[in-house]
Amino acid sequence: MSKQKKSQSSSNRNFKLIHQNLTISDINFRRHTIIGCTELTVLPLTNTGKLWKLPLNCKQCRILKVTVNGTHNANFSYTDPTLSICPLDTKKRNLEYYDVCHHEAIQSCDSDCSASAGELIVKIPKDTYDSSGRYEGKPFKVMIEFSLEQPKGGVQFVIPPGSSPENMQHMHVFTYGWENSSRLWFPCVDSYTELCHWTISLTVPSNMTAVSCGDLTEQLLSTDGKKKTFHYSLSVPTTAPCIAFAVGCFEVHPDPVMQEVTHFCLPGLLPILKNTVQFVHEVFGFYEELLSTRFPHSSYKLVFVDQPYLEAASYSTLGVFSANLLHSSRIIDQVHITRRLIAYAIAKQYFGCYILPQLWNDWWLPCGVAGFITGLFCKKAFGSTEYQYWVMQEQHTVCQYEFDHTLPPLCGTLAALQVTSSSMSGATSAPPPSLHSTIHPHFISGRELTVLVAKAHLVIRMIQLKIGHELLLQVFHKLLTLAQTAAQTTEFAHWHNLLISTGGFMKSIQTVSGKDLSHFMEQWVCRSGVPHFHASFSYIRKKNIVELRLKQEMLRGYGKFVGQVNVVVQEFDGCFFHNIQVEDSTTVHELPCHSKIRKSKKRKVPLSHGEEVDVDISSLDLEVPVLWIRVDPEYQWLRRLNMEQADTIWQCMLRYERDATAQLEAIEALEGFPSTATRDILRDSVFDPNFYYHVRVQAARTLTKLLTSTGGSPAFAISIFQKLFGSQATPAIVRYNDFSNLPAYFLQKALPVCIAGMRNAHHQCPREVTTFLSDLFKYSDNQVNKFSDGYYISALIDALAKTITPKLTVSTPPVGIDFAKMPTAALSPEAQIILQEIVQHLNIEKVLPSYHYAITASCLNALRMLQKYGHLPSESSLFREYAGTNNFVHVRVAAIKAIVDIVQADHSEGDLNFLLDLVENDEPTVRLAVLNMLAAGPPFTRRTESKLNTVELVERLWKLINSKFSHDSRLRNATVELYSALYGRLTPTCVPQGLGVVIDLKEKVARSSLSSPSLSPKVAPTPEDGKSKHPLLSLPSGIKIEPTSNPLQTSPVTQATQQQQQALVKVRVIPSEPSTEPAVAPSPKSQPPLSLKISTSHLKRLSSSLAEGLEGSSVTPSPESVLSGMLSDDDTSPFPPRLKKHKAEHKHKKKKHKNKHKRKHKHSRD
Repeated sequence: MSKQKKSQSSSNRNFKLIHQNLTISDINFRRHTIIGCTELTVLPLTNTGKLWKLPLNCKQCRILKVTVNGTHNANFSYTDPTLSICPLDTKKRNLEYYDVCHHEAIQSCDSDCSASAGELIVKIPKDTYDSSGRYEGKPFKVMIEFSLEQPKGGVQFVIPPGSSPENMQHMHVFTYGWENSSRLWFPCVDSYTELCHWTISLTVPSNMTAVSCGDLTEQLLSTDGKKKTFHYSLSVPTTAPCIAFAVGCFEVHPDPVMQEVTHFCLPGLLPILKNTVQFVHEVFGFYEELLSTRFPHSSYKLVFVDQPYLEAASYSTLGVFSANLLHSSRIIDQVHITRRLIAYAIAKQYFGCYILPQLWNDWWLPCGVAGFITGLFCKKAFGSTEYQYWVMQEQHTVCQYEFDHTLPPLCGTLAALQVTSSSMSGATSAPPPSLHSTIHPHFISGRELTVLVAKAHLVIRMIQLKIGHELLLQVFHKLLTLAQTAAQTTEFAHWHNLLISTGGFMKSIQTVSGKDLSHFMEQWVCRSGVPHFHASFSYIRKKNIVELRLKQEMLRGYGKFVGQVNVVVQEFDGCFFHNIQVEDSTTVHELPCHSKIRKSKKRKVPLSHGEEVDVDISSLDLEVPVLWIRVDPEYQWLRRLNMEQADTIWQCMLRYERDATAQLEAIEALEGFPSTATRDILRDSVFDPNFYYHVRVQAARTLTKLLTSTGGSPAFAISIFQKLFGSQATPAIVRYNDFSNLPAYFLQKALPVCIAGMRNAHHQCPREVTTFLSDLFKYSDNQVNKFSDGYYISALIDALAKTITPKLTVSTPPVGIDFAKMPTAALSPEAQIILQEIVQHLNIEKVLPSYHYAITASCLNALRMLQKYGHLPSESSLFREYAGTNNFVHVRVAAIKAIVDIVQADHSEGDLNFLLDLVENDEPTVRLAVLNMLAAGPPFTRRTESKLNTVELVERLWKLINSKFSHDSRLRNATVELYSALYGRLTPTCVPQGLGVVIDLKEKVARSSLSSPSLSPKVAPTPEDGKSKHPLLSLPSGIKIEPTSNPLQTSPVTQATQQQQQALVKVRVIPSEPSTEPAVAPSPKSQPPLSLKISTSHLKRLSSSLAEGLEGSSVTPSPESVLSGMLSDDDTSPFPPRLKKHKAEHKHKKKKHKNKHKRKHKHSRD
């Protein structure tokens, strides 16, 4: 980089923030309040004149007092345009209008867009400057005293049920935010470009520990011994979005290998904390060796909390993680997830918290680099094959999202982002491009941002493949070296080296490698979309060449993607690599062939990895010396590829190719070639222990699909499981569980789920499959296994749920029979087996809960499947109990998923209101889960009719979008996604055309024509006597619903504590009294009836729900009922609003016409 000139600022602000001191003087857990003050040292810039107004960012806080230089009281003004995006305008309920208003609101308070933007404007008194007006080099200090009361976002108070001020053991509080959201809990310049030094002081109860950014300099105990103050100092310049804290009665664990690293967890979790973080020092060592740079900070802290906003959040020298990531040494499935998240959080300490994006257009760059080096660590920790599989899955995710939705480009055009010499020197640059063309976290949903992060990682990987691994690491090393030099100096003029831009990154690449990537960046970074290729080949014997045809499919006007593509041709005499140039939509390439045609059926063939294997080519075309062809085998392009090859070629590729991604591609292609040879090669792949376990699992999944499509017997698939995991004496009995072989464990867990998907000619699950799964439950023994079998049992229950098929017949019982006393013979034998297993394992979960309550979540899914296919009445009250706040979050999400499915199938207004109540009042994680589920499976769309499509629902969602979620952009954007899924971008069809603003001349205010009590959110009725106010569907005889106790919790709801006593269901199998009523369709060999005691007082046996209960499988009303409802004049009928309006207009015209004739006849008589 060229020699840097002295700069004033790296942004368009007319001041520079040099230092900020943040003091939290009181935290009240009972009232959920925080009191503090902050002091900002501000230097006005010499080329902008005197600074009379200081724009700052602040939301939710109550400003108590503002002083300048400790003596001058300053006036201030506060306005937050995001509190109401579309104020006083009820005419428009479309997202196009909302987007315009939203962009204007964000721009008006984003200091990166305008020098005067901010919610809090402090007016600098005239006495701040001397009479001569000389202020150069003389900064002033602005002290702001503030309080935060009942914050809706930014700060999470976690107070377990039953806690008291005397028992504060599990109480804790921490800050969170969606990107630049520090303004939610203290006044600041909430931008990634405003770097400064920090001093942080936190006063907390003496039995608590305060953890924050920087190095802990001292701890002071108050004179009365009730308070303790922690002082932290952050010497590395950083920004307000990278500041956070956590306060609680944490247990401390200094890392035994690295003294600079400290771990914190909630009480009782220290043993599993030690097991979880024992690898952390390996991450630091790997990154330091990879980047040839020491860790940029002198300390690092990992804090594990309950109810986090994100599973892993990174701040300067601090990482806040979910306590649900902790695991013991007996857990297998969680290890991979936890280690990747912790490695990514540490990687963001280099790129994301130390080196920061210069503009929002550059946000993708530190995220992509952090994801790239995280992938390299996972490659070392879990193997290169696992890394390839991860890259393949991320590419499929990005491509699928690009085809289903419109993903914005990673950044704007290069013309707007090209860094000039003046901007590289740090001088004030031109205003950044409009937010309409940039990635801004306040405009993008969490799901979309996750896909963008994956795309950013893949783009950095593409750059690595383009310029070379070592050269890319040299670029990273250069950026870190310049940043470390800048961080060690107090001259803020050099701090711009801590910011990274797309143009600067391109210039560094060109300097190190000598390659110009302008065209690459324009195509993959500044454009949306991914290419879709169709490839095929043919062998021309006369020329001894392979003719490769490549066709690029154009989608959504994204334009052509051009560049070089690698092609691998596996011939008889070896593997040969070719580079082809893709320029047109359809191209034909002639690739020379190096092998000669030979008639031998077996021969040694050298493969791409250097190994020579004996290949049986008897099934191939002996006139073609090509075994297979792969296009872009290393995934150098972010693309979707359909390769057309014969089934024998795919079979040969699966058998002999050692690359896992090639094998997965072959398995995917073989799904379209059902034959005996395909079945045999898939079976051999499942048996082969040298194959990657994901390949074996995918082969088993494809094999069961082929057996179903060809009418094959499930005994073929069952025999595979028995040969792999059955005992030697009796293969039908599974061996003792031994999960020490991890690939075998994942295969053993996946095979039953694959077999459960098989169907016979009548689209029913064969009975031998259910018997096979029942035997697995019966003979499963985990006594000698050192690992937990919770996820294995959960997979078996998922397999049982997958065997459920629609009920063949639905019989209507005679009138007068109590549905509650119907015997379980009304259920099919398969359904009885499934229900028995669910009951048994729910009982076991009450006593010995599994890790993350995985078994309970699977049981809930199985119960919903029984309801969905007509075996049990469709009822949501049980799932509502599980969705309660006193349950573990994974159980709650599983229950919510079932309720969302009920809403989608039955259009239940009460259940939809229940879900929206959770969205409005629950913790952020649950809120987001509900919104994402509803958006993924909306109960109706703009093109469908539904009784849920009401003006009340429109107003309720619009209120969430417009004002209620002003504190959380992630929830606001998720609600926008739901609104778009339901109504599209236009005004909902249920909104009357005459909807507008009514002016009240008396009170001189504007009132909405929708203002009525009926528009208030419909809350599900609260039972007064413990019984439901609405008729509910009943379960068959012997399934008795009885209330159980609900003990209070005194510890946080985390899986690791194992202290949570779920008040979810109390289910136990007991014999019931024989029914004296006549049974419906009694079975000659009926099993003893079941009794299901469930912890709810809401279910009541109502005879009025008898017929409805038996017809629970029919989720759509009969045509007669719909027709009668449409013809009725009752207001409660499901009459479409526009038809009701048309009917009213018709009546009005008819009446008017009648009155006209009356007046005419009256005049004629006169």
